[in-house]
Parts: sequence; structure tokens; C-alpha cells
Amino acid sequence: MQRLCPVCHLELQETQLYLQTVDRCSQCNGIYFDTGELESIVKIVDIFNHIHLSEDDIDPISAIEKKRILKCPQDQSIMIKEEIGEDIVIDLCEQCQGIWLDDHEITALKRIETHISNYLNLYIKLGS
Repeated sequence: MQRLCPVCHLELQETQLYLQTVDRCSQCNGIYFDTGELESIVKIVDIFNHIHLSEDDIDPISAIEKKRILKCPQDQSIMIKEEIGEDIVIDLCEQCQGIWLDDHEITALKRIETHISNYLNLYIKLGS
């Protein structure tokens, strides 16, 4: 089945990234990850998201991003938006668990993963 970029609507091309085969758009450089392809990043960010710091909740998703509706390249379901940190909003498919990352987001997620790994004990203490 042909997978289309949810942003540009061009056919995604298979490419190697971090020793995995992923689908990338040749125009916008967005990347689609099938379920399980971002496991290490997703797990550590999930741990971070479950730590509740005593701060007022601020809606991190901009009005422009909220209006941008993307369809999953795998099954064409409407993807939901999830804030990961540092102004990163990823698009998730609730049906197949695929993840769409815009061009800059994979680098930002790797930075967050490194930061959280280095300071996880501090976040756990703050969240207690």
C-alpha cells in the first residue's frame, strides 16, 4: 500500500535512520514511524510525561498546530496531537500507533531523551 505524506501528500520514501527503515517525505523531510520504531525515545518521554510537577497547566499546542489536521500514512485515520516537551508536538495514530514527526522533531526528541536520561532522578524527586 502506498503511504502518502500527511503534509505534502507525496509518496513517502523508505530510508535508513538510526539503523531502522522509516518512511520519509522528500519535500518536507517529515518522517513516519510504525509502532515500535521509536521505542527508546517514546518510553523515556512517557516516563517524563507521567511525572507531575507543581506548575499550572499551559496549553503547549499552538492555534496553528491545532488547526493542522493530519491523516495517518498507514491507515488514513486522523492523527491526534501530543505535546512531548520543548515546544514539540507530535502526531499519533490511535488506530495503528504510528507516529509522524515533522522535519526538526526527531533531533529535538533525541535532545530531550538525552536530557531526561541525564536528569531522570531529579525529575522523579521533583515529582514526588
